[in-house]
Amino acid sequence: MDGFRSEELDQLLAPYFEPDFWARLQGKIMYRARETDVPPERLELIIQSLLELGYVPHLEKRNGELFLFILSRRKTQKSSRVWVNLLLFVLTVFSTMAAGAMLIGQDVFADLGLIFTGWRYAFAVLLILTSHEMGHYIAARLHKIDVTLPYYIPIFLPGFNLGTMGAFIKIKSPIPNRKALLDVGVAGPIAGFVVSLFFLAYGYATLPDYEGIVAYIEQIHPWQVNTGVNLALGKSILFAFFNDWIGGGRLPMNEVYHFPYIFAGWIGLLVTAINLIPIGQLDGGHILYSLLGQRSRTIGVLAFFGLFILNIFLLVEYATPTWLLWIILIIILIGFRHPPTLNDFVELSPARRILGWLCLIIFGVSFIPMPIYIQ
Repeated sequence: MDGFRSEELDQLLAPYFEPDFWARLQGKIMYRARETDVPPERLELIIQSLLELGYVPHLEKRNGELFLFILSRRKTQKSSRVWVNLLLFVLTVFSTMAAGAMLIGQDVFADLGLIFTGWRYAFAVLLILTSHEMGHYIAARLHKIDVTLPYYIPIFLPGFNLGTMGAFIKIKSPIPNRKALLDVGVAGPIAGFVVSLFFLAYGYATLPDYEGIVAYIEQIHPWQVNTGVNLALGKSILFAFFNDWIGGGRLPMNEVYHFPYIFAGWIGLLVTAINLIPIGQLDGGHILYSLLGQRSRTIGVLAFFGLFILNIFLLVEYATPTWLLWIILIIILIGFRHPPTLNDFVELSPARRILGWLCLIIFGVSFIPMPIYIQ
């Protein structure tokens, strides 16, 4: 029981909870109370106060009683190395600009100065990624959850590449309740999704007519390419709406990546959909657990088998194991079980439930069964 201050805990939890001395004889710190004696709003304040004092509480309900376990004392967090976040961001700015320049036919290996011609793509992609991660960050900070600033992942390879493998933030403290989990889970995808829609709307609003598209593409490569690898992008329901209805279908899917804002919007929808897969500790898994609790695991397993079957179909029909990497990541790293929050018994408001289900609808209209294929 090193690090626990019994008097401090007893004073904080009185008059609602009383210590369980039998548990203390077993080396555990536990308090109990009748469920009807502790108002839900008071319970939230108690858990928040424990977190602020550095304790990690966990709440359970059994037979009309509340059992509050104090699991550990949190270690003092080391100060964040902001310079690492800044360095990765700067590197990702240059890697996405280089990728953007190559997507419009510039040879950055012959002339490094041409890298700056890719600023439109870099700006759009980084704004989408940053909006997503800062959505998570701001929601977490509002709930007093300790999180890092975003870590960007730069990557640059010769040939077709996106210039980045995305970004992520690290949560360094427990999630206090299902409201906080839902808010953090939905804030990122919704923010990134909205910005993606903006770039798609702007991209298609400024798209030239068919002759203008042909003239623009011929500045990059011949319009009709009958040899070599011809990569095409797959469509989600929402992207098909933009490309086929708003854009009139005049932009072929094997030429989309030459248009920076449209391609960035396509990437934004793909990233949003992948994050919203309702499995484990992906954003979709967070949201589903907030809505359904432990029942979300069953849906997560079903979603995994759906992804597995889709991958088998694509492998047999198109000789492409599109989702194999994600299947491996889910099995090894992400898993199917979502850990409980410190207080799973906080009820979600109707507005939060609507937001949660809305995000799962966004997943449905943004998901691309086969994102990239050879035409």
